[in-house]
Amino acid sequence: MIKLVLSDLDATLIWTPEHVVTPFALEAIHAAQAAGVHFVPCTGRIYRDLPRMFAGDEAACATAVTSNGQLVYLDGELVEKVPIAHEALVAVVGELQNVDDAYLVVEYGGEKVAVAAELDYVRAHPDNFWLVETAVAEVPEEPCYKANVRVVGSFERCQEVAASLAGALSELDFVCPMPGTPHIDITPHGFGKDHGGDFLMERLGLTPDEVCCFGDAENDLAVLRHYPHSVAVANAVPAVKECARWHIGPADEESVAHALLDIAEATAAGRMPSFMEA
Repeated sequence: MIKLVLSDLDATLIWTPEHVVTPFALEAIHAAQAAGVHFVPCTGRIYRDLPRMFAGDEAACATAVTSNGQLVYLDGELVEKVPIAHEALVAVVGELQNVDDAYLVVEYGGEKVAVAAELDYVRAHPDNFWLVETAVAEVPEEPCYKANVRVVGSFERCQEVAASLAGALSELDFVCPMPGTPHIDITPHGFGKDHGGDFLMERLGLTPDEVCCFGDAENDLAVLRHYPHSVAVANAVPAVKECARWHIGPADEESVAHALLDIAEATAAGRMPSFMEA
């Protein structure tokens, strides 16, 4: 039976332009929870974003894997945190110093801060530097649990920058999490959403066969490769489709919500969900 669901959000569970779950998806989440299934948003986003994305329904997102596994919450309590090394972030800034279309953005105390960028440049590109209102000359000393590189250019350019950084800095991983969006997530090398999934799985006393994970993008690969019941939505990037064991419809057809209802019914009956029978 499935007892733990790890679901990506953007373009997986959530497909609306407002980046908010639908009432039907919330209904499916609560049905799964009522059947004894732990529903867990498993995302590159930070925990502070989740209540808004879940339409204020905190019960639907109280347990979460955020910041690509660096921050893990259980029933609203922070139970695991893994920072990015300060010296590694300094090295990112060094690699970007001769790149005129990409800048490091770090988050501290709930504020997104651009590093070594002119504030006028940041304000001139609000679509790339969304929610960034401050620029500083150097990486702050405080522990950092969320960092990315914002690229003012195409998604292809974003992939070029990510590959260049990965080739120069082996202690970090650089992942483009949202197809079409010029935004590179940074995590410690070899680290991903699977870390948070395993932390919760072990804390809840479950086994990998009781875990189901859903995803669509490159930053979901770590978790999809890790668990046997991995699921790709139809709009997933090719690497995710190839990696996943199971396949469902696209995000904009509420396919994950329908799968959650299937899981809820199956777990309550003591069996595996029907979409895993194909």
